[in-house]
Amino acid sequence: MALNWLIWLHPLSGLIIVGLAAVVATYGWRYRNARLGKSGLDVMQTFNQMKVHKYLGLSLLSLTTIVWLLEEFALKLVSGATHGLSAIALVTLLFTSATVILRFRRRQWATPVHLTLNGLIVVLLMVQLLSGLRLINYWHS
Repeated sequence: MALNWLIWLHPLSGLIIVGLAAVVATYGWRYRNARLGKSGLDVMQTFNQMKVHKYLGLSLLSLTTIVWLLEEFALKLVSGATHGLSAIALVTLLFTSATVILRFRRRQWATPVHLTLNGLIVVLLMVQLLSGLRLINYWHS
């Protein structure tokens, strides 16, 4: 029973990641609209939207990586179960998406690739959420 708190640490941090991903996506969408002139924001406000999106996106990448590493440790210790395959894919896609847009921003292909990878990230976040809920139900049965 000493490791019981670990059972809840990972799911709660996973929910925080899902919430943070929604905020990052919202800022990304707002920045994209501002950059395309659809929001009425001036240049500095548009730049601030991009800065917030970039900061939160890098925070999302860092937090996801930390939670994944903790999951590898905690869930193996607690039950021997893992839903790590989609977590590995999630961390890889987050890293690739961030690298593409930060390194190749001026290239025409960078934005569509970034958006496509982010769509896949949203799908994987839902897979993680549902598989995590399934694991919690398994532990309680």
